[in-house]
Amino acid sequence: MPERSEPPREEGARELMNMSKLAEALGVTRQWLHKLRVSDPEFPAAERAPGSTRDVWDLRAFRVYYEGREKRPGERTDLKSKE
Repeated sequence: MPERSEPPREEGARELMNMSKLAEALGVTRQWLHKLRVSDPEFPAAERAPGSTRDVWDLRAFRVYYEGREKRPGERTDLKSKE
């Protein structure tokens, strides 16, 4: 079966993705993105295509948010004493 080829994108064209595709593009899990969505008030608002019930985000705009957000690393447990 031949693969579906996507038409070439224009330079300024938006690339809309659902949560699963967005997580895949960023290299994180969908669950982690959902957690970020409910906990961070700065998380970009979703869009919906007319007649659709699925939330989508523009990848380029989302990357601006994702790379610019304040990162809060977790606590290192390997440095704690094991008493």
